[in-house]
Amino acid sequence: MKVRWLVAAIVASMMAPSAAGANTVSAIKPDGVAQALKNLGYTAELAKDANGDPLINTDIGGWQAALLFYECNEKTHDGCQSLQFVANFTPEKKFTAEDAVRFNRNTRFASVSLDKDQSVMMTWDVVTGKGIDLEVFSNSVDMFRSAMDTLGTEVFK
Repeated sequence: MKVRWLVAAIVASMMAPSAAGANTVSAIKPDGVAQALKNLGYTAELAKDANGDPLINTDIGGWQAALLFYECNEKTHDGCQSLQFVANFTPEKKFTAEDAVRFNRNTRFASVSLDKDQSVMMTWDVVTGKGIDLEVFSNSVDMFRSAMDTLGTEVFK
């Protein structure tokens, strides 16, 4: 009886890491990131950037955005370790460098910058390593969407 219980416990402990892996999101697996976005109800088109690294084009809450993959192998373009959410805005109303500084100060994890043509770019970095919990990824996407909503009200009429 004890042997069966011990064998069952060992088998269960060996299966636990693979079950946990099913509930994680990692930049190592771009198709898994795209699927996680789709499962959250967003679009996700997997592509490659100019360097050959993975890229996902998405629509989050009505805003066009992209997920860039960083810390990828320079030759194989796989094994990426982090993501950067990116959204670009062409303002309809004035948005100054001071507005960007205020936004950055008030919006944790977001970074807003202005280009020479006055376009506004917001980035949001997420380190995934071998994987982050799906709920943590979902919270990051929700927080990015909320930040885009806030920035959108500041740059559009």
